[in-house]
Amino acid sequence: MYKNNYGGLFVVFDGPNGAGKSTLIKGVEKVLLDRGIEVYITTEPSTTEVGNFTRKISETIDSASLACLVAADRYHHIENEIKPQLMKKQVVISDRYLLSSLILQRMDGIDTEFILAINSKILLPNIQIAVTADEQIIASRLEKRNERTRFEQDGCVAQELKFLKSGVDILRNLGVRVERVDNTRSLDKNIEYLVCCILEAV
Repeated sequence: MYKNNYGGLFVVFDGPNGAGKSTLIKGVEKVLLDRGIEVYITTEPSTTEVGNFTRKISETIDSASLACLVAADRYHHIENEIKPQLMKKQVVISDRYLLSSLILQRMDGIDTEFILAINSKILLPNIQIAVTADEQIIASRLEKRNERTRFEQDGCVAQELKFLKSGVDILRNLGVRVERVDNTRSLDKNIEYLVCCILEAV
């Protein structure tokens, strides 16, 4: 894994399904744009053919194959989307990245060593935002969804929160700056705090 030397700032948001990542990202993006900061929003799986295929097949493919597909999409994502935008000196924000693999692939029965091995040549983020929320609130949000993936079924939230904690420790050991935010109630305060973190690093 290597650090960002392209001139921009690479920020990633990860956390349990239903924790409010997308809402946080939209809020942070708006404030940064209002302050004249160029922002590029992206996601994983990516919107490329590789990413769309990964998303389409994720419910039926076996766990090791899915982990490899996610990693393949990530490498393609870095080279064709993330790196070019960083070279334009932009703040690149990705909705999901390595920490999501350290959560979801662990839930899928893949060990940490395998996950890190297939991601061993990826770009490390400048800032990792680990989003959490109250377990019961997350569960209630998921129950309102018309469709749920196999990672969003009853009992999955506790697993996600457990693997998020261990994943955060791994990223910190890799030298990544990790900011944890509890998104249960204080959305505006979280947005304000994260904007400050990003502006300090730009």
